[in-house]
Amino acid sequence: MNLQLEKLAAWAFVFILTIGFSDLPGAEPPSSTSVTVDEESSPAWAPLDEFSLHQGESESTVWPTVRREMRPGAIWWWPNSAVTKSDLSWNLELYRKAGWGSLSIVGIYGVRGEEERAIELFSPKWFEMYNYTIEEADRLGMNIDLTPGGGWRWGGPHVSRDYAEQSFRVDGDAISVLSKRDAVKRAGKGGKGLTVNPYSNAAVAFHLDWFDHRMAAHQGEPPRAFYYDSFENTGNWAPEFLEEFCKRRGYSLEDQAALLGGDGDPEQSRRVVADYRCTLSELLIDRVREIATWGDQRGSGLRMQAHGAPANLLDMYAAASIPETEVFGASKFAISGFRRDPQWIRADQQSDLVNRFASSASHVAGHALTTSESFTWLRNHYHTSLAHLKAESDKLLLNGINSIFYHGACFSPEKTAWPGWLFYASTQANPRNSIFRDIPVLNAYITRCQSVLQSGRPHNDVLLYWPVHDLWMNGGTGVQRFTVHHPDWIEETACGEAGRWLDKHGYTFDFVSDDQLQKTEWGDTDLRTQGGNRYRTVLVPAARVMTLQTANQLVELARDGATVLIWKRLPDEVPGWFDCGERERKLRNLFKEVGFDADGMSTLGRGELMLHGDLETLLSAASVEREPMVDQGLQFVRRIDSKQVSYFIANHTSQSVDRWVALAATCQSVVLMDPMTGATGLAPLRQRSGLTEVFLQLESGETRILRAVTGSKTDLNAWAVRRPVGDMIKISGPWELRFIEGGPTLPADASLDRVDSWTELPDEEAKRFAGAVRYTVKVDVADASNVSQPDGWILDLGDVRESARVWVNDKPIGVVVAHPFRMDLGGHLKTGENELAIEVTNLSANRIRDLDRRGVNWKKFEDINFVDHLYKPFDASNWSLEASGLLNPVTLSPYRLVESLGDAP
Repeated sequence: MNLQLEKLAAWAFVFILTIGFSDLPGAEPPSSTSVTVDEESSPAWAPLDEFSLHQGESESTVWPTVRREMRPGAIWWWPNSAVTKSDLSWNLELYRKAGWGSLSIVGIYGVRGEEERAIELFSPKWFEMYNYTIEEADRLGMNIDLTPGGGWRWGGPHVSRDYAEQSFRVDGDAISVLSKRDAVKRAGKGGKGLTVNPYSNAAVAFHLDWFDHRMAAHQGEPPRAFYYDSFENTGNWAPEFLEEFCKRRGYSLEDQAALLGGDGDPEQSRRVVADYRCTLSELLIDRVREIATWGDQRGSGLRMQAHGAPANLLDMYAAASIPETEVFGASKFAISGFRRDPQWIRADQQSDLVNRFASSASHVAGHALTTSESFTWLRNHYHTSLAHLKAESDKLLLNGINSIFYHGACFSPEKTAWPGWLFYASTQANPRNSIFRDIPVLNAYITRCQSVLQSGRPHNDVLLYWPVHDLWMNGGTGVQRFTVHHPDWIEETACGEAGRWLDKHGYTFDFVSDDQLQKTEWGDTDLRTQGGNRYRTVLVPAARVMTLQTANQLVELARDGATVLIWKRLPDEVPGWFDCGERERKLRNLFKEVGFDADGMSTLGRGELMLHGDLETLLSAASVEREPMVDQGLQFVRRIDSKQVSYFIANHTSQSVDRWVALAATCQSVVLMDPMTGATGLAPLRQRSGLTEVFLQLESGETRILRAVTGSKTDLNAWAVRRPVGDMIKISGPWELRFIEGGPTLPADASLDRVDSWTELPDEEAKRFAGAVRYTVKVDVADASNVSQPDGWILDLGDVRESARVWVNDKPIGVVVAHPFRMDLGGHLKTGENELAIEVTNLSANRIRDLDRRGVNWKKFEDINFVDHLYKPFDASNWSLEASGLLNPVTLSPYRLVESLGDAP
């Protein structure tokens, strides 16, 4: 066997080396008779052992050393905080073994019938449980985050009306302030009460002081970070608002109350309303900065979701040490074979640009992590597969998120009936859900990706200015909330148009705010933000309204040496009402003095301003390079350090890629890394038209990490390139089926002439079964293909519902959890007869359907209880059966390894 083949074979059974595959549950199937499972104890899945990022000595120099935060996290709901030490250890150990590195505690409503177990939030007993959790998590190498309140929207029983939210109403020429009775959402025992006014200095300080006293009194350990969930506050006022408005805007809002309410001159009204919106934004951001400072003084960060707030999201995200975005609903993918399942998804519009606000703020501010509340309502309950999770994870990583948090995991006692304690809006990433059985494979994949994407620094070229004043000055009255659910505030603007164009054409960018631009300087060769990250240029996308300070800063950056790009038009308005005529005169004079030649260019000092209607012309003038790989439909995100540029690349098209792909990075060697298996190798390279080209083979749905290294790297073997030879073999039966793990019962063994969903078996128990089934078949490849002694075989499992583990001749080969459901068997098939075993794990949908059809009382939760993805009472009794197992013919295709790529495109 040559070195390439040896390397390939090593990759093919990487799972053996890393997870102790032969010890997996199911290696010794039960007897052929049906087995009844005890539903009252409902044992959790025994998960796969955690994957190591290091696959061998040479690879250990390639993959980064894993830290806790490189593993995915999960929001961890505590129903009425009804936890015990033994159950906490049971939960934590299972989550750690399954590959999680962080859990974020949120106290929520309880379970009916379990009231005696409830522990009041932040009571002495609660802190005893919390401190035990911190100790156990540290023992296991995990982080714990904490919401300093119940549910979400900070507050609680201690919040009086003096510190609760407020709103205003304009009555003629007067402003009336109203007290609101908004409560903390989804809180449990000890957490219910009014919501803190997030704009009020006194209210926020009161809440933090209240929480401080409880932490100190019970010697609470500081969490890794405090968590501020979705900004769903409905108030729009603070006791100090009028005073702060006058200080910040230069005039009395009370004197212009009618204009604030939309009466009077429309032009003056929109300016006064814009001033109100700007002031509200500044007050909120000031409070977030105070919270972040408070946490920092106690050794904890602040993990915060800014979306939904009526504020400059970039500044609000940046004020937190860990900005967090959110995905609510399902994205669309062109991946071959990917199921969208329209009957199980919401109609919410997904926006990559909204997600980029969090990562942009993080990059510009120099924060190490950007997290995401991920997979919220990805599908209706128990219809989310690992393939769905993997595709959505890829999308988040491509948008600059480098710390994925599942939404989520609900604490449940070890001894409780299936399906355990549940949260109403979750992917149910808990040990009783059948997808948990193979979820360590997905978590290992996410960990490998995040280990690279948390290393070095972001490598984006363009600072894309977000003209928030265009939005604040667009008329109307009241607040503007920038939500994830209705992203027209970015998607339907020139800024959004520019962002989509940049992404489509291979240009990298981060959004930047007015305040962030004020703190940006020109170095010798690039722009440097306050956080220390570097960019080639700043692009202003057809902004109509701009502060005089921002305009002056753009001119100064050009004088210092930057190339400042202005797309389509110059701004000609300033925001706000006070002295607006004089400020607008200065703005217009500034750009008039700059002057532009016939080509839209203005040379200032050592730099330039350029005004043009074509984005490609502008970017060329700033010498910004694009990544040509987008021409093949590939998507990417980049990081950089002193030695290399790292790419995370995804093929989310419907076609495979098998060709040379050009890189913008200058390099002497490229290391290819497969985050699904951990395999690494040196990629084939060539030089064409002044660019380095790397040869890539990526099936639809696959990803790779590329490291473009400045020096020559010789300590890795070459990456294997496969070429199909001979005929594909369609594996015929008979197939033997054994139900090896799951419930509510283990149906009897069965035989099939061809692979099919096990729900088609005559055994009624198979129709409600959730768990793992082993398909076994004998395969003779000696005379089935017209090629002798191929270098290896590709196993194509076809339509898998939903994940599969594979053995050849009792040797564990690997696990597939997402598209493409194919596996390289290397040289494991021998001449003559072989035994192929495939263990398939399905969704839990059919089992939950069975509970509702039988009228089992499992939906026994307080508050909202349990609803479907449309927020209607959950009822699975009328669901159709979900196909389970192997649905399509399984095939084998021989290949040879090639060293010469000849005339490959």
